[in-house]
Amino acid sequence: MIQPGEGSTRARRREDGLPGVPVEEDISLFELWDALLRHRVMTLGLIAAGALLATVLALVMTPVYRAEIQVAPVTEKDASNRFAAQLGELGGLAALTGVNMEQGNRKNESIATLRSRRFTEQFIKDKTLLPVLFHDQWDAENERWDESDPEDIPTLEDAWKLFDRKIRRISEDRKTGLVLLTIEWTDPQQAAQWANDLVHRVNELLRKKAVTESEKAIAYLREQRGKTSVVELQEVVNHLIESQMKEAILANITEEYAFRVIDPAVVPEEPFKPDMVLMVVSGALSGAVLGIIFAMIIGSVLIRRRQTTCVSD
Repeated sequence: MIQPGEGSTRARRREDGLPGVPVEEDISLFELWDALLRHRVMTLGLIAAGALLATVLALVMTPVYRAEIQVAPVTEKDASNRFAAQLGELGGLAALTGVNMEQGNRKNESIATLRSRRFTEQFIKDKTLLPVLFHDQWDAENERWDESDPEDIPTLEDAWKLFDRKIRRISEDRKTGLVLLTIEWTDPQQAAQWANDLVHRVNELLRKKAVTESEKAIAYLREQRGKTSVVELQEVVNHLIESQMKEAILANITEEYAFRVIDPAVVPEEPFKPDMVLMVVSGALSGAVLGIIFAMIIGSVLIRRRQTTCVSD
């Protein structure tokens, strides 16, 4: 027998819904909080599991070390000042030249060369780095590649892409003009060695290039000077020859032709990744989030069931 008021309550519950279909009440924050408290053991277990899993992953992951070398690109102005200081009064020859490049060109060329694919591939070839970069595919005992799948044998292009995208980083501070070269690798000694060697090779490459170009220019200018009897043209050519001689002398006496080393790379003692503390905290937070989500889902399902049972009764 229906008690007074009971029918009107059920009617109100069905008022906005379809006939015979109970309308579920909204779940309150208090009910969700109660569900979290009821399943706190599960949440704490997921937090512990997340932290433990992150710890295991950090321990089994291969450590990666970071070596950094900070350099200052040498501009035309820097080179002229250094030339004047090293040659004393003869440095006044720099004022006679009118063929110097703009100051930014030499700096841009140095940085572009350091980033270039051609330079990087030559570095990889000279250092025989293919077996090092792809050591998991290299049979060190027999000194050959794993030929189970010939298409998977790494190429020089593969090595360049890996080196450029994941190993070498080059950043420039726009305010100070300093350049930071970073090498990230699993061997700390190799990381420091590669960083220092890359800068040294750029200096040598551009220095030899400058010497060769100046010598060719001097030979050409001398040839042209001998073909003219006009005194004014001979004087112009003489000034050009003096300028090229200055460039050749500067390149020959300057080891740090493209980059001046401010802070050389040293062998890192500690890996920069994986960061165990960060991984453990992230794992614990992930476990906490999963625990809260599961607790809310389970709690909301139970609450809905109770509401449905109450309505049906």
